[in-house]
Amino acid sequence: MKKERTVKLALALLSIIILAAVLSYALLPYINAFLAAFILYVIFKPVYCLLTERIKLKKNVSAILVMILSMILVVLPLYYVFTLIIGEIEVVINSITTNISYVDITNNFDIMKNIGYINEIAPDIDVQGKIVSLVSTIGSYLSKYLIGAVQNISGLLISGTIMFFLLYYLFTSTNTDVSKQLQDLIPFSKRNTNKLLTEMKNIIQSTLIATLLIAVLQGTIIGITFYAVGISGVALWAAVTTVLSFLPVVGAPLVWVPAVLFKLVTQDYVAALVILIAGIALSNIDNVLRPYIQKKVGAMHPFVSLLG
Repeated sequence: MKKERTVKLALALLSIIILAAVLSYALLPYINAFLAAFILYVIFKPVYCLLTERIKLKKNVSAILVMILSMILVVLPLYYVFTLIIGEIEVVINSITTNISYVDITNNFDIMKNIGYINEIAPDIDVQGKIVSLVSTIGSYLSKYLIGAVQNISGLLISGTIMFFLLYYLFTSTNTDVSKQLQDLIPFSKRNTNKLLTEMKNIIQSTLIATLLIAVLQGTIIGITFYAVGISGVALWAAVTTVLSFLPVVGAPLVWVPAVLFKLVTQDYVAALVILIAGIALSNIDNVLRPYIQKKVGAMHPFVSLLG
């Protein structure tokens, strides 16, 4: 009897594990929606508290107003910017293709001939061909990736629905303070749990503030640089850089690296050098400013920021 009960418990546990694995696999494509909902919750929680505690609006009304506000301030601008990115990338790719079609193999990269090192060390290497191939590959990859991301309307709609549904639940649940709900789930004493949740809140807020300030600064630098070298659409590319700066590692380089390659193909070497220097500088701003900002805002040690 005892053995039979043990077998049933084991089968029940196995079923739960399998079900959890299947559910996790099914929800994996929408993990960004869950993360976005929690980020929006942290950002707009003060607004929600203002509406419910100061203005005395009902919870569901306040939640709907906050969701509309978040859509106006965050979601719609992001969608608009990414739509503009696709249009600009198509223009750049067409321009690169046109310039490549009229490339003069003997004269296009005179600066490389003047240096002489490449031809002397490896005369059989087709430097121009490799650069042109690299530009075409990067342009095609960016175009396919961004166009595919925006054209996947069904996936975006599902993710957006999940995000706003979860955001609405976070605001309107019986206990609207998520930190209090987590206290029952964390296996620590009340004192240590409060300390842990406070630290998590400080980390999230300092990270958001640091990321926003750095993104705006990087977008500003790109805008000034592009204006100086005569690239059109300065305001657009500054906004695009600001948005892409939220992406780790690949953020701002998605804008300035293709610009450098484009200027090389069009023989504007001075502009390419200026953009390259500015790009390297702004790519290291994150490593310099983020530890300082997070230390001031969230009392986070700079070493922890660098590891993050």
